[in-house]
This record gives sequence, C-alpha cells and structure tokens, in this order.
Amino acid sequence: MKKFFFVVIVILSGIGTERAFACRQEYVLVGPNGSESMIDASSTTRVALGETYTLRIEYYEDHRNCTAVPEETMFLLDGARWRVNRETQPLVLTATPEWNRPLSRTNIGEVTFYAAEAGTWRVEIIRTCTRDGYTGWLEFEVS
Repeated sequence: MKKFFFVVIVILSGIGTERAFACRQEYVLVGPNGSESMIDASSTTRVALGETYTLRIEYYEDHRNCTAVPEETMFLLDGARWRVNRETQPLVLTATPEWNRPLSRTNIGEVTFYAAEAGTWRVEIIRTCTRDGYTGWLEFEVS
C-alpha cells in the first residue's frame, strides 16, 4: 500500500512540474534616450507619443532541445498580428524582430516600435511548443 501511495505522489508531482518546462521571459524597455527599465509581464508601461522604443525580450528555455525557434515567436497588437511598417497600427513595428543566442538556452530578441497613436495598447507574446510554450502580455499607455 505504501508503494501505491508513493507512485501516486510521484505521478501527481510530475503533473505539477510539467508547467515548469515552459520558457521563462524577461522584458526590458529601452527608451529614446537609451535608458533601460525592466517591465513586468501583465503590466502597463507609459511611453511618449511620437517616440521610438526598443523592447528587449530575453527568454530562457527551462528544458533541453526546444523545438520552437525564436523566430516563431508571435506578436499580437490588440489581437491582430503585429506587422512591420503597418501604419494603421497604433504602435508601428519598425523592423522585423532580431534574435541572438548568447548562451545555449538563452535567447534575446529586440523589437523596435514607434508610438504613433495615443491610447492603451496590448502586446501579446506567444511561443508555442510541445513543452507548454509561453503566453504573456504587456500594455503600453501612449500619451
């Protein structure tokens, strides 16, 4: 009977740790003057209308052999694909996101955008992979 409970505990603890395999993300916003500030996921950050910013995304693979390459990361702006130089979007993506891999499980991407329209805009970052992936969002309040 003790073996049975031990096996059940091991199985249940494995279910709880499955989400631990998801990638971990950190965000840094680089302002027009070069200042850097950490941004918490699911938070709102103020940016100035008419200015250009760079969002640096660092993600750490918590597992080996991730099948999703960084370039497959999807960015949505208020639910629509965030596309380069789309002037109809309130935050104009000025270039394709650039990624580099300084360490074997660390990926750093930079997304540069222009704050073109006042308001509060949500950017979703989505990574889909077999190990639970990642979905997070940031809000930018443009004024």
